Amino acid sequence: MVKLTLVALAGLAIASQAAVSPALAQDGDMDVEMIVEELTEALALSDEQAQEVTGHLQAFGMAMDEASAKAENEEADGAQMISALKAARSDFQESMQGTLSEEQYAAYEQLMDEVMQEIFESIAELRITDMRYELDLSDEQAAALKPVMGTGIRGLVGVIFEYADRRMGPRIKLQMANKLKSISAETKAGMNEILTPEQQQKYEAWKEAQKSSQEGG
Repeated sequence: MVKLTLVALAGLAIASQAAVSPALAQDGDMDVEMIVEELTEALALSDEQAQEVTGHLQAFGMAMDEASAKAENEEADGAQMISALKAARSDFQESMQGTLSEEQYAAYEQLMDEVMQEIFESIAELRITDMRYELDLSDEQAAALKPVMGTGIRGLVGVIFEYADRRMGPRIKLQMANKLKSISAETKAGMNEILTPEQQQKYEAWKEAQKSSQEGG
């Protein structure tokens, strides 16, 4: 399977390239050449398509750099930065649709979905490692929890990103809260199918301890 140089693209979906992207070069830039190589192999790009994709990626990278530069300003407007990231993503997706065939673009979307899921399952794995001793998880339980928690984290981040550049009036706040509550409930239900009743209680206690520790720090 195509690996994580493509995370440089998927990383934009959670508005933070450096935090989730091992595919970024050490100076923080996308390795465009390597990404194009991987996409060429995965999607069977022609030479002409590969050249166009290179241009799309370069424009995409420039747009992300501009948004990041705004974020470093002490008077930065977070909502404007998120809007700029969303616009960059939208422009990139539109340009890719113009270059790829329908079949290639469907394969590209599937590939990016797999990469995104892999990112969030890796994040979930860290959380599972932290709580494994407290809950006395078996290997089978830890493996089963990974996709459930990864999907949950992905959903929560997606909602936060969706609303981050919106004016948060009471109605919008309620919409966002309901979405977050629904995702959390689905994740909890999925976890409860894996954990024993005793482990479920231990998990709730572990979460409270983590929350208290963070508030105290």
